[in-house]
Amino acid sequence: MEEAPVKTTALLTLPPEIQTKIFSNLTVTFGTSNLQGVLRTCKQLYEVALPLSVSIFRNTVRHPRGQGPCSRARNAQFLRYILVSKPWLAAHVKTVILGRISEDGEDADSENLAQDVTQSELAVYQQHVRFILGQSPLESNHRWSCQWVEDLRRGTSSDAQAALILLACPNIQTLLFEKPSSSHHFIRLLRLVNNLRDTHDSIYPPGCDRAASSRMVIPLSNVQDVFHETIDWKGGYTTFSVEGSSIFRLPQLKSYECILAYGGQAAADNFGALPPRSSSVEVIALRSCHASGTMLRSMLAACKALKKLEISHFQIHSEDTSVKFMMPRDILDAILPHANTLQHLYLNLEEEFDKQWNWKAYPERLYMGTGLRQMHRLKSLTLGMQALTGMLPSEPESRSDDSFACPMPMEIEGSARIADCLPESLEYLKVSECGIMILEQVAELLHVVEQGHRFKRLAYVGLLFSGWLMQEADDLNAFEALRCNTTKVQLDMGVQSHNEFYHDLGEGIPEVLKTTRFLHEEDAKELADKDGYRNTMSRIYAPHCRQFNLRSRGASDYKAAWCTWRDDPDLYVE
Repeated sequence: MEEAPVKTTALLTLPPEIQTKIFSNLTVTFGTSNLQGVLRTCKQLYEVALPLSVSIFRNTVRHPRGQGPCSRARNAQFLRYILVSKPWLAAHVKTVILGRISEDGEDADSENLAQDVTQSELAVYQQHVRFILGQSPLESNHRWSCQWVEDLRRGTSSDAQAALILLACPNIQTLLFEKPSSSHHFIRLLRLVNNLRDTHDSIYPPGCDRAASSRMVIPLSNVQDVFHETIDWKGGYTTFSVEGSSIFRLPQLKSYECILAYGGQAAADNFGALPPRSSSVEVIALRSCHASGTMLRSMLAACKALKKLEISHFQIHSEDTSVKFMMPRDILDAILPHANTLQHLYLNLEEEFDKQWNWKAYPERLYMGTGLRQMHRLKSLTLGMQALTGMLPSEPESRSDDSFACPMPMEIEGSARIADCLPESLEYLKVSECGIMILEQVAELLHVVEQGHRFKRLAYVGLLFSGWLMQEADDLNAFEALRCNTTKVQLDMGVQSHNEFYHDLGEGIPEVLKTTRFLHEEDAKELADKDGYRNTMSRIYAPHCRQFNLRSRGASDYKAAWCTWRDDPDLYVE
């Protein structure tokens, strides 16, 4: 008890910049922050910690129940605090995390009744809305601003509230949100940002110091990281075509991730309308997505310099059967324009399932081929055996009830050898969904490395075999026979189960999670009854699951990691 004052006194002697850096470690995007204790300590520390207390605004349903509507009461409280009570704090909001928003209270519950807004508060909100919208010459913006203010007055639209938060906080860097159930203001705000940017660019010539000469305020100009998701496993993220293409135009965007993106012709057209090489995004992750090769080419064509791409497949059963999932050669075509920048490529295409590609006329599109050698900066490559070699360990299973007359072949005749496909810059190679037929080619690759003339940077080769297909003793003997005779390369081989392979697909909830002692009994029952209720790669609702999945995906033995993860006392603490 006597040491506490000494520590507090020592803390008070530190410069405010050091205190801020220390307290910033107490801000969290998920779980309980310890910053409230600092705010109650003394006036000096209160003034340092207060800006940090609003740096992360989170408005989601309680974990672990899954996704759902954000609270209009919490939106109203936050707007009142940062725009009316302490307006200088709006500049300190750096991260915004939103649950499902809607226009007219369609997600209303006992906690989400209409929120009363005073006339003085409404006047402040109206000032912000009309100032920003007034910068655009479009006449429709006047009608929009009137509708926006009216929705704020009624207090029944979380869409209007969330859009105002994004509009009024100029320094937001990270935006995480669930797919809106309905949206008018949110999506129009994204479009407004693009219109204002175009107007801004047309007024000032290249090289002009716009920061010094322009008073135009463009919302979301500092956003660098965007994540959005849905749990609509049947229809997918259907508005991805609109929201995704608008997000790509944010001027400072570096990282973009979407779960269950559904990318058909509409998405291809919207991304195709973006000027080539106009987007600053460098990292893209499309998890559990169902998108066409045309969409991917349009998306990547808009990127100035792509450095990392992750794609995992999910078969979405939609009435629109025209969307055929991208083939491996489609992915290669899309990334080739980024041959001088792309460093990391991760693909999980669920090769054990027949995606009913129209491959017969162009069988070479079932694997990436020698064109992969043109990726001169590629350092790490993770993909399935078919995408790399054109071979499958077994006949793929069909996920469709309809008969299909042309299933995928087990092997493409004339497909290139692994050693002829890989770029010389490669340092890390992992191949999943392997069968024993890959062993000969890997032995050949290792022999080439041993000669010392090629693949001088290659340090890791990992092979993950489909355990449910390796039942014969001869298979296991062949598996054990492969050796690496050079110390320069680590050869890592393992056998996977179905559950291990699906980590990064985010499908459903692992069995161990359903029975963990940290779940309340009623929640555990609900999750067990609704397999697939939450995506385990969610940054919003399942960050613990996500971090474990990212660490353990592509592993052959993860049981010990599961035990360690389950012992985390903060697993389900809000």
